[in-house]
Amino acid sequence: MLLAGQDWSYDPEEKEMRSKMKGHKCDRIAAERRENTANLMQKMPEMLLAYKKRRWEKKIKAEEKAKDK
Repeated sequence: MLLAGQDWSYDPEEKEMRSKMKGHKCDRIAAERRENTANLMQKMPEMLLAYKKRRWEKKIKAEEKAKDK
């Protein structure tokens, strides 16, 4: 506010205050990692089957390639 009663238009606009997360970062990261591990363990049987299928297909492909030579 100036003496003339007008607003000062050159001030930088006010930014929203960042709220700090409480607690230790290492605890939060460890909890996220444990949650992620639990989710991956639920998907593990499907992932193993897909891996075995890929290996089997690669093996069959290599055998066919060896037969053709």
